Amino acid sequence: MFKLNTSLHKWLSLLVGIQLLIWLGTGLYFNLMDHQKASGSVHLRSVDHNAATHSKPLMPLSQLAFDNAKQLKLLWILGHPYYQLTFESGAHGYQHKDVTLVDAHSGDIRPLSETLVRTIALKSYDGAVSITSAHLLTPPIDELPREENPVWQVKLDDANHTNVYIEASSGAVLGHFNDDRRLHDLMLKLHFMDYFNTGGFNHWLIIVFAIASLLLSMTGITWLVERFKSGQLRIMLKPSSQQVTVTDQATAQSSVLTLSTQETLFDALAQHNVLLPSNCGGGGTCGLCRIHSEQALKITPPEQARLSKSKLAEGYRLACQHKASEVTHITVRTNKESAKAQ
Repeated sequence: MFKLNTSLHKWLSLLVGIQLLIWLGTGLYFNLMDHQKASGSVHLRSVDHNAATHSKPLMPLSQLAFDNAKQLKLLWILGHPYYQLTFESGAHGYQHKDVTLVDAHSGDIRPLSETLVRTIALKSYDGAVSITSAHLLTPPIDELPREENPVWQVKLDDANHTNVYIEASSGAVLGHFNDDRRLHDLMLKLHFMDYFNTGGFNHWLIIVFAIASLLLSMTGITWLVERFKSGQLRIMLKPSSQQVTVTDQATAQSSVLTLSTQETLFDALAQHNVLLPSNCGGGGTCGLCRIHSEQALKITPPEQARLSKSKLAEGYRLACQHKASEVTHITVRTNKESAKAQ
């Protein structure tokens, strides 16, 4: 159970750690970025749709055969009047709506033409620019992931690859999307983990990540308690040391070393140039840093996995699993002697 807990903790640490690094990078970007450039609106200007004069009379509303419309609005698009009839709409502008444009002079249904859309796009751009193409798009739209209604996309031939998006139901410019805006949206996607392009942060992936973070905390606390119970972790109010007699198994020579009780025997001995064999650097996974103690020491889960029952009964333990405060005399086999034996 302990092994499963530590393994789960390590994998969760990797998963959560990667996203934390992404948050750090995107957070720095949002802190340092030029907000006007990132919005894509450097060349965006408002479009005046009102006509200079209104000499021609409008069709009376009584002559419109759309009694089931929920809302009727007089709309001017580049100086020409339209009746905008709304039959269905959501709470937000990007949600699905059923809208019809009617020529306010003739009463004919008249959706926006490509010529009209191209003119609006050029008027919304502050500067001289040409148009590459214009298309009426239906959802889903990559650069407008939340949009649920048809939108005109007008591609401009400028250095920043600007796309102008125009609402098909009103002629309103929804915005300019260029390379700066695309970088901003990419960073926003990474920051909110919107890897499936939902256009928001309230999605299942971020909920899964929150659960993973909770599990990481729980397994970490469980691991901490296990280490405390096994004696590998102690609460020290002050830095402390312990004198330990260390005997070299190969030479039978002993020396008294003052070892820190805040570190494992493996690390404390290394500070005195007593280097024990290890492939894992004291992580408890290789089972090479063996010591012998006449004192009865607790048996930790890594020792149960790496040492035989007979070795454990003889008093062999792993230096990375115990601290100097637990022993007064140990016998060790250094890395140099292990290399000679091999």
